[in-house]
Amino acid sequence: MSEPVVAGLALRADAQRNRELLLEAAAQAFAEGGIDVPADLIARRAGVAKGTLFRHFPTKEDLIAAVLRERIGQVRSLIAEIAATCEPGLAAIGELMRRAATVIAADRAFFDAAMRAAGERPGLHAEKLAFERELSELLSRAQACGEVRDDVVGVDIAMLIMAATNTCAPAHEICPDLWRRYLALMLDGLRPGARTPLEVPALDVGGLDGPPKLRERQ
Repeated sequence: MSEPVVAGLALRADAQRNRELLLEAAAQAFAEGGIDVPADLIARRAGVAKGTLFRHFPTKEDLIAAVLRERIGQVRSLIAEIAATCEPGLAAIGELMRRAATVIAADRAFFDAAMRAAGERPGLHAEKLAFERELSELLSRAQACGEVRDDVVGVDIAMLIMAATNTCAPAHEICPDLWRRYLALMLDGLRPGARTPLEVPALDVGGLDGPPKLRERQ
């Protein structure tokens, strides 16, 4: 009587393993070649049939969204760890920016997928909202300490991380840590004190899902 259950568990385990292999292969392929890498190449890298890929991810956009959720989940884990272990302040924001940039520095697909490809896929928008909320909380703690200027918001930090890593992407093979130079300059720009007023509002989180829109001025 127990054999069908055991077989079913084995089948589910195989399916889960195939999904993990596909996500890993897709993340590597997107990082190397951008989000236009063919699906059959990703399936070959994962060691599965193309049909298996489409059983797990019916469209290329579903696969891109799943990889993006993985990336956002990694950064959310960093936020939680830093919030729990670091004193509030600019140093905590800097630690997050450096560690998050390390995750995405070599990944050409991250910015493309975040800005245009994944859209409103199931679960992705909620993941982004949770990411922005947690990032905003970490930022608010730093602002309450007086160590970060009070006219920036959580999504600004995300945009700065992506700006530093993607601007330096063409030079990644020559100098993979070049983004650290520009991240240091950005961190100085987050300090309170003498500063240039920000003439344009920050993007709303919706601006990371499709047509950009600006926040209402506070």
